[in-house]
Amino acid sequence: MDFPFRKDVKAFRFTDFSFDGETSTAFLRYAFDDSAAFEETVTFCDAPALTDERRDALQKCLRLLHLAAGVSYYKAYVPAEIRVETSPLSNAEAEFFDLFYRSGLGEFSYRNGIVSHIGFPFSETAVCVPSTLKLASRVVVPVGGGKDSVVTLEALKAAGKNPIPFSVGAPRPIKETIELSGLPSIKVVRRLSPALTELNANAEKYGALNGHVPVTGIIAFILAAAAVLYDFSDVAMSNERSANVGNTLMNGVPVNHQWSKSFEFEKAFGALMRGVLPSFRYFSFLRPLSELSIARLFSNIKKYDGVFTSCNRAFRLDETKRTDRWCGECDKCRFVFLALAPFAGKERVVSIFGRNPLNEAEQAEGFRQLLGLSAFKPFECVGEIEESALSFLKICRRPEWRDDAVVAMLRDETEAKWKMREKELSDKVFSLSEEHLIPKEYADAVGYFKG
Repeated sequence: MDFPFRKDVKAFRFTDFSFDGETSTAFLRYAFDDSAAFEETVTFCDAPALTDERRDALQKCLRLLHLAAGVSYYKAYVPAEIRVETSPLSNAEAEFFDLFYRSGLGEFSYRNGIVSHIGFPFSETAVCVPSTLKLASRVVVPVGGGKDSVVTLEALKAAGKNPIPFSVGAPRPIKETIELSGLPSIKVVRRLSPALTELNANAEKYGALNGHVPVTGIIAFILAAAAVLYDFSDVAMSNERSANVGNTLMNGVPVNHQWSKSFEFEKAFGALMRGVLPSFRYFSFLRPLSELSIARLFSNIKKYDGVFTSCNRAFRLDETKRTDRWCGECDKCRFVFLALAPFAGKERVVSIFGRNPLNEAEQAEGFRQLLGLSAFKPFECVGEIEESALSFLKICRRPEWRDDAVVAMLRDETEAKWKMREKELSDKVFSLSEEHLIPKEYADAVGYFKG
């Protein structure tokens, strides 16, 4: 397929979207100028037949999903003009998607050295009439295959909330985590346009750009549509408060790899959806907690040790390039290993990972970044620098870790920077934040955080 050259592209177009009730599949279509058409599909597996009562609500949700998912295509050329050819946006909707694209593409812009002009068109007269659909009082938990969603599932199970695991796709860690939970689940399959894959493969030829997009934010819109189809009211995400902290600054503006997992996104998305599907609630159950607090809770749950993973290489789109569990040498692996080490113990955590990164001298620089001893926090879903520092200080005092290569190499430098603040760090890291959107009906489940 021939694509235009980036310098020639004037506009990104949201052309149209549709839904096939026979296959429960949404079709999302985009284009650049008058060429380079893209079609993405989202299939809601085993969804009940769509009733007339739900049709209007689904249409409202798919309209927003179409706008959100477009970020994966827009980023290829980041043209100056955005055209929405379905129905006009209200001012509030345009403001949301300006924020979603600008902040969600923060890391992408930083890495590519660009400042894109993002301005969604809107009409002063456009009005979105909220759906009157009343959703059933049920809670789903998106499962990513890592420790965080496991803690959410087990906490809600312990509180008698009967959570329903939810997944977009089913890579092995997600599939096996859901199976171990023993709960009935919901699966959705998202397929990016093959044309985008082709364009990315030939990016240099056409001057196309690639990079990080706000995937969790796109999934939030998929969840809203799923709520209508499968009939559930609540989504309990597993985003912790550490996701609120950015990685660096670009032109004085924070750049946050985890922006669509942040409280800022959660609040903005919630406000948008109240004007569309009022009975739908989206909140992060783990928002009061730090990553280290979650790791401590997870260490008390042993049945998932052999199936969970947080390593992104286990979830690559190209299944032939996926690792089995943990690569053991990326920023995510290093952080999770570091977070679990003080609580799970050396034998168990090394068994989980199949190796000991803290005894591999070549990984010292990666740990230095996590500890705030060089550069800035890696562009990854990792905890705050203070959390890594506190965990490392705890490890330094354990005889079983003291002689490991990285511990020996970084102990003096880490203690010189952080040891005098250890109590302050501990008080901060293990406190519960009051900044969250958890509904009061979940108060019993929140008690799980206190052990």
